[in-house]
Amino acid sequence: MTPEEKYELFEKFCGQELSINEKARLNKLLDEDVSVKEELKVYGQLHSYLDTTFNSEAELAMLENTLKKIGKSYFVKSPKEKSTEKPIKKEIEKETKRAPKKESRVIKIPAWIYVAAASVAIIFGVYFFSKSNPVYNDFATIPELSIAERGSADKNSKNAEHAFNAKNYLEAEKYLSILLSEDESNAEYQFYYGISLLEQDKYANASQIFERLYQGNSGYKYRALWFEALNQLKQKKYDQCSELLKNIPKEAEDYNQAQKLLKKI
Repeated sequence: MTPEEKYELFEKFCGQELSINEKARLNKLLDEDVSVKEELKVYGQLHSYLDTTFNSEAELAMLENTLKKIGKSYFVKSPKEKSTEKPIKKEIEKETKRAPKKESRVIKIPAWIYVAAASVAIIFGVYFFSKSNPVYNDFATIPELSIAERGSADKNSKNAEHAFNAKNYLEAEKYLSILLSEDESNAEYQFYYGISLLEQDKYANASQIFERLYQGNSGYKYRALWFEALNQLKQKKYDQCSELLKNIPKEAEDYNQAQKLLKKI
């Protein structure tokens, strides 16, 4: 089986377009050569990434140019390699030009480019096109606490504000806890108390606070939902984070950030 025939089977497998005979050929190939299983795995991840990530012709064109550079550097490396690998590249390009145009958005990129990208990924043991996961610090913007300036602020209020804004979250937790013991229904105290817990990686306790606020009707309702999503993100629980983000409405303060984070998960 030629390389182009193998990758055509891979492409049809990813697009669920294999005939019965083609499925049998692919299964036979996978049974006979263990390395082909790894190659198909990489090809499948590349195919999936391209299909879900690149949504416009301009994006595909940029990707195509990048992959062509990869293909050139991989298929033509040295004088010794030119005699064997460059003809393969030419042959695949020739076959690609003769092949009928498919409707699939991803297959518009020539097949030899997929071959180059998958081969490079296998050799170096990395997947060039796997999407990096978002991280908590990229999205967590901690608001300042300003309670001491309102009315006659007591010592605990001043201490809580000073500790929180100085990022001394252990101290902030202590003083906010005292304030909540005196006014347990105060949504502002609860919100900043939850953030203090989250910043200390006290995930379960923070969730309880944010959940209580989200179920309520205070002005911190959707801010609490956003920070609970960040709570899940910090724990790398991406599915839970995504579900929470979908519940943040357009009128919420953190809606735009929530949409950006959703696209990265």
